[in-house]
Amino acid sequence: MSEATGVQYDLTQVLSPYMDRHMVLRLIEFLEEKKMYPSADLLHSKLDIIDKTKMADLKINLHEKAFQLAEKGGVKDAKERFEAAKKKCNEEKATVPKQYQKFSQMADPLMENFMSSELAGGVDSEKLEDFKKKHMIDEESIQTLYTYARFAFDIGQYSKSLEALEIYRILTEDEETSYLALWGKIAAEILLLDPESKDVDGHLQEVIDDLNILREATDSRTKVPELQQLVQRAWLINWSLFAFLATPQHAAQFVKFVLQDRIINAVQIRCPYILRYLIAAIMISYDQNKVHLKQVIDLIEMERDHYRDPFTEFVRMLLIDYDFEAAHKELVECEKVFEVDFFLCKPALREKFLASSRHLMFELYCRTHKTIDITTLAKRLNLDEKDTDKALVDLIRSAPFEGKINSKKNLLVVATEYPSIYQKVIDKTKGLAHRTQQIADAINKKMQMKLNAAENA
Repeated sequence: MSEATGVQYDLTQVLSPYMDRHMVLRLIEFLEEKKMYPSADLLHSKLDIIDKTKMADLKINLHEKAFQLAEKGGVKDAKERFEAAKKKCNEEKATVPKQYQKFSQMADPLMENFMSSELAGGVDSEKLEDFKKKHMIDEESIQTLYTYARFAFDIGQYSKSLEALEIYRILTEDEETSYLALWGKIAAEILLLDPESKDVDGHLQEVIDDLNILREATDSRTKVPELQQLVQRAWLINWSLFAFLATPQHAAQFVKFVLQDRIINAVQIRCPYILRYLIAAIMISYDQNKVHLKQVIDLIEMERDHYRDPFTEFVRMLLIDYDFEAAHKELVECEKVFEVDFFLCKPALREKFLASSRHLMFELYCRTHKTIDITTLAKRLNLDEKDTDKALVDLIRSAPFEGKINSKKNLLVVATEYPSIYQKVIDKTKGLAHRTQQIADAINKKMQMKLNAAENA
């Protein structure tokens, strides 16, 4: 794949405005591995981000690399600029540990008391009040946890930050700061995700549960301007990619998450590029989510002037235009996107997507052709010549119709079957229950928010 093709499909620039700077560093490191952009450009991007944190050692390391590149390029004042940056970083390196120790000494006693109390095993309001009275804890002392957590996060101590934020959210009565702490908790959880961990599925589900809690909390903030809520939902959607697209199993949950009315509204207005990930998630979990393809087709058509890529065009060519040749070309491009997309680059996601896409293409092609040349079909589905027969047998077995391979004529003969009227009704109404439940939930939430607003008035 050419460098230009990789850049063409890279979404880092549109993702970054909705990401925490520590998350953006992960995206840039991925781009460095793929060598899609000049290393000097990526290095300067990392410096711009890291300069806003307190990770002094990393700053010094990056400034040294930048100096080496500048020196090779013959930049005249490179030495002076490097020395000035290094001096500033060394001063910060000397003060950061002292600041961290100060915040830690303020927060540690409260955290230790909490972990050794009954609250560590479960929280109820009575035990919580007893704990606060026993240790003479007021809101000011609780706020030291929040200050400590923010500082720990800023120096890359994500586990310490997470621990402090979890305790803080239990103890505080400040709803606004608790809401902000939930964002910090999720950010720390995302940055601590380890795909090699034995309990990665459990950690991912914890993040997803917190994302749903945050979505509900955002929806319930009735006094916040609608535009601000819209932006917050856009941030939420972008952050959610780290968890939902980590494995094929969790990708299935992404579809339900995104297709909620307020979330999909934010996608359309603020981040239509999320359609790439929505389509990918539907195809990765095709058996569970194929019923949602019709809704996604409508979205693709509505947003075509604002966003299109191989994923949206593949679905459009296949399910709107029925142009199998064009759909095949877009599917080939989709494979290239998997190579350069931070969230889709996992082999398991790619394999599931391609398998489901071929299955869908095969089914539609057979519904519109009675006799099919196997060589042509293999090209349409991008099948390996050596495994064509085996792959076709597997596809026929899983298809909702009968087909026979005529090896002598190199043809696939499809038996004509017409679905019963009952099956048509079932297919048409499959998504009604889910949609009805969504509408009912939305009405209930709106009524509850009105009640809450009336009570607070």
